Amino acid sequence: MGQRISGIYRLITIPSIYKGLMFSLGADNAIARYVNEALRPSPGLKMLDVGCGPANVLSYLPALDYTGIDMNEKHIAYARERHGDRGRFLVGNAAEDLKQEEATFDLINVSALLHHLADKEAISLLASLTRLLKPEGRIVTIDNVWLPRQRAAVKLINTLDSGINIRTPEGYLGLLSGMGLDVETITWNDLLRVPYDHFVMIARKAS
Repeated sequence: MGQRISGIYRLITIPSIYKGLMFSLGADNAIARYVNEALRPSPGLKMLDVGCGPANVLSYLPALDYTGIDMNEKHIAYARERHGDRGRFLVGNAAEDLKQEEATFDLINVSALLHHLADKEAISLLASLTRLLKPEGRIVTIDNVWLPRQRAAVKLINTLDSGINIRTPEGYLGLLSGMGLDVETITWNDLLRVPYDHFVMIARKAS
């Protein structure tokens, strides 16, 4: 994992602190926009949320078959306590622990995770997730990004991020190269209250 986890960065592994920080930055409107414009979930579909954290996105989703998986036991315990009747919450690694569920998911969410992974790890994960998709299923990712002529404040925030593998748009797209996915992209510069740039990939599996 390419991320900082010591010192002050350890605080974001605590669910209440992580949630409080994100919502102070405007996560409420940001998640709603991400769901409506990128995830675009339909009622009843089967969704996997990889690196789900405390499953904040679940409050913005219609009734569907939700599975959230995360390696942080505290986040999963928090999600089960808050949303236990709305989904399945697993501690583990999606690439390793869900192999038996090949071709079963309509939608896979990978939110703010890829910039914590080195290229080899990210490519392996995305290849595994592609196998979990149904035909016409979608993988949707969102991460902070390096852009040309980027605002100085955004560059500073990227430098301080706990994830050390922030990429350019071309770098993120390269992770999906050769996987047989049709990819649509979105770049947002105004998703949060602070200066921040986000890059979204919507990758659809061929039928």
